[in-house]
Amino acid sequence: MRYLISATAYIGGFMVAATAMLLWVGAGMLRQGPPILVAIAAVALVMLPARAIAKAGKKDGRPSVVASGTALLFWSLSTLICFPMYFPGERASALTTGISAVEPWTYGYVDVGWAKEVDGWLPGVQGRLVPPEAEHEPLAKPPPVKAATQPPVRPDPPKTAPAVDENDQVVLPTEGRRGSLRIPVTVEGPRREAEITMIFDTGATLTTLDKATLRKIGIRVPKDAPKISVHTAAGPRETQVVLVDKVWVGGFEVKGVSIAVCDACVSDDAVGLLGLNVSERFLVTVDGAREELVLSPRAGATNRGTDVAPWVDLAAEATRWPDGRTEVILEAENTSTRWIEQLNVAIQCDETRYAELRGIAPGQIGHVEVSISAGTDCEAFQVTIDSAVW
Repeated sequence: MRYLISATAYIGGFMVAATAMLLWVGAGMLRQGPPILVAIAAVALVMLPARAIAKAGKKDGRPSVVASGTALLFWSLSTLICFPMYFPGERASALTTGISAVEPWTYGYVDVGWAKEVDGWLPGVQGRLVPPEAEHEPLAKPPPVKAATQPPVRPDPPKTAPAVDENDQVVLPTEGRRGSLRIPVTVEGPRREAEITMIFDTGATLTTLDKATLRKIGIRVPKDAPKISVHTAAGPRETQVVLVDKVWVGGFEVKGVSIAVCDACVSDDAVGLLGLNVSERFLVTVDGAREELVLSPRAGATNRGTDVAPWVDLAAEATRWPDGRTEVILEAENTSTRWIEQLNVAIQCDETRYAELRGIAPGQIGHVEVSISAGTDCEAFQVTIDSAVW
């Protein structure tokens, strides 16, 4: 019986400790920490305090198996419960990221879907969320709509091409004809990075990769991944979307890139299509004679709406008051593992209004109330994402 109790205490403590370590691994990865240091820190944060608790009061300094297992269980459960107090709203996303990091090594025995189940089962000591300071300049967009006698008008887009830094360029060798240029690209995931060849495709809205390449960089496609319709050279396709940490084109990086999973997009030695969500970050010049692609980053290009859109669930409710004005309550849930610094939403009534939300943490819901003046017909309206910034 004593051995059974010892084994039960130790196994239970280890299982909860493993969950706590994955939580801290995910929290570190969400903050772009070096994977090795993140893993070491997670083990230290869980194991060392538990070891110290188990040794407390032991004269010979050697705690029993029951004491070690109980201390490990107590400390690990405490960190899981208290985590939201220090990192509000991040426990589910941190668990998801941590489990995603080890899922490729478990041969399917660990499912990333467990993260939401564990988060829903565990209680939490909640803290107050304070959004970080924006890293980018605000987008040129009208402010949130309030009651006014004149409807706001969206400014016309500039007629001149966006400015580029001509001294900051990269020249990439290309292969193939102009319609299917193949270029070298590096993709970086939670586990490792991979140097691959992609087709430069201006007809693809999103960049695509096959499942084999995603597995190489530590990304498995969860069952509840967003589904979208993408336009490629082969026509529209419905596919799932995942989020890649970084895509490197030459010496330039693009962070937080939404990737459409497409095994059918593999061609020859290319594993996917480099879509507009990456290529629109640059001014592109194709030199067919030299078989080169010249890329220059566009100055001030901050709109990441194409990448953010698959990870936002929009909901809106309109109320018409007796004085004729309409109140629209807009909610946007961030289902990704990255902060959304700024989200601009178009409210399309008989005329289009714009609303702005800022600082939406992973797994959190941002909301804003928009007051539309009397005389506007909002009996039937739509809300769409106009622009966004990670």
